[in-house]
Amino acid sequence: MGYDRDAYQRNRADALFRMGFHSEVIGRTDEAVKKYENALQAYPAHYESHVQLGRIFRKKGQEEKAEHHDEMARRSKAKLPLEVRRRVPSEERIEISPPRTVDRSVTGGVEDLPDPEGDARTKTLLPLVWDAFYGRFEGLRGIQRLAAPVVMDGQNALIISSTAGGKTEALFAPLVQRLIVEGWKGLSMIYVSPTKALATDIRGRLDQMLRPLGVRAALRSGDRKELDRDNPQDVLVTTPESLDSLLSHAPETVRGVRAIVLDELHMVDGTYRGDQLRVLLRRIASLASGTVSVYAASATVSDPLGLAGRYMVSPQIVTSPGSRGIDYRIVPSLEQATRVFRERGLKKCLIFCNTPEEVETLAHGELKRYFPAHVLKVHHGKLEASRRQEAERALRLDDRAVCVCTSTLEVGVDIGDIDMVILANRPRSVASIAQRIGRANRREERIRTVAVARSSAEVAYYEKVFEAIVRSRYSSEARSFDPSVAVQQLLSMLAGPEPRTIDELRVLFRGILTIEDLGEIIEHLSDGGWTERREDERWTATGKARELGPKLYSNIPGSESIAVVEMETDVPIGNVALPVDNIFILGGQAWQVRRR
Repeated sequence: MGYDRDAYQRNRADALFRMGFHSEVIGRTDEAVKKYENALQAYPAHYESHVQLGRIFRKKGQEEKAEHHDEMARRSKAKLPLEVRRRVPSEERIEISPPRTVDRSVTGGVEDLPDPEGDARTKTLLPLVWDAFYGRFEGLRGIQRLAAPVVMDGQNALIISSTAGGKTEALFAPLVQRLIVEGWKGLSMIYVSPTKALATDIRGRLDQMLRPLGVRAALRSGDRKELDRDNPQDVLVTTPESLDSLLSHAPETVRGVRAIVLDELHMVDGTYRGDQLRVLLRRIASLASGTVSVYAASATVSDPLGLAGRYMVSPQIVTSPGSRGIDYRIVPSLEQATRVFRERGLKKCLIFCNTPEEVETLAHGELKRYFPAHVLKVHHGKLEASRRQEAERALRLDDRAVCVCTSTLEVGVDIGDIDMVILANRPRSVASIAQRIGRANRREERIRTVAVARSSAEVAYYEKVFEAIVRSRYSSEARSFDPSVAVQQLLSMLAGPEPRTIDELRVLFRGILTIEDLGEIIEHLSDGGWTERREDERWTATGKARELGPKLYSNIPGSESIAVVEMETDVPIGNVALPVDNIFILGGQAWQVRRR
């Protein structure tokens, strides 16, 4: 797809920031400052690095430097010009071609055709669960026919299918059949979602299918903790962070686990959370009393075997036939994008942004010129669950709804039929674009989408991407294991009830981290007062590490945030990043700070 220097520099800055953050956690502040400054050299508008440097310099009493980075953080967040950028002399300036409008269709690949005989064969494999999972459908999707025998055979597998391809049923139907037939007891299946919103949605969908079978499911996320540790449910729906916390606090809970499902794996692979998940799988395998099968679902990627191999042993790759066509328009402004939606008389739309800040800015600003206030909704990870669910209900049930959102609605949350998807900003990966536009027209053979391109280069990029998505020829963003995740995972493990020997720690990181690197990280943690070696030569976390609380289990980069509560009703609204002005935007509304 070509070299995207801006995205590369942002990713490099993210990696340097994370290394700096972990250096700061273990008390190496000077080292952290260097990493943050290196991140800004790679990408001068890196908001998180400016925020952290502002905090550090203020603690050191270097107020002038702190104010500089606070101002740069504000400018980065508001996308204002940065004074630190080099001014290009007039003779060096390059004339950038204005973007053009493009209106095209791309036809999909092989159609996913009905196969009554294949459905009948699959039904014989799943007699106990057929009605609960598939009784309401006229026929199966191709991926559901192909996945059933592989999962029933107990093989590790990665299944690849487009959005709305039926991946959830393709994995859960045969797994629940095995659970019943083989007599699995207690917590035996774990489903890991990349987002809390998807976890909540999947929990509700599974309950409808599992309850008639006498199988119980529980949700464990930052919003809800339903798992009964004394009498655990059969299926746990969770996120990487909440699973990490469970393994640290109650490792005995996973001893009976027989299968793990990793949904939308492409969303976390090649990120800190993906690396965290790789270690969590090893921790579960070391705690479980029997063999644990691993299953993953993903959008199309260029190297499926490489993706699967990072999370499971000897994987089978199951790929769905068929892909939907795309009717797309590329326009130079959001105003033109919304005009396309309105002129076509459409009723429901998702407008995707990359950050919660972008969502709030658009919802409270420009979009109010194009849509009535009661139609506009917002959805992102910093909102309270009740606020996100309110937006989801509006998309499902209201006659008209326009929701401005981030990747929280990129994956399979039930939001009903969406008439169009607008890409307000270019996502950071082709896989993400595929997921976002795939949310539109889920019951139709063609996707309707409008992309906002602010340069001719972006127009050409989108044209190539849409063609690649239909042809299923795009790459995943893989990278090697990030040692900074080892810092977080070591603290998480050592904060648990059982101290660990050095040999136990080496086994968990074998093949993804050298013995030398692991030893150096353990030494740094010990020197910083985060871990200690007991008299029996086993390692444990100190009180200082345990005081980190929930931060101990997270690998999501970001700045400090604070909870927002409405004074009159005492109802939580969400979280806003620090520093915060006296008037700020959250949930598509303006709020004034009355008490801090």
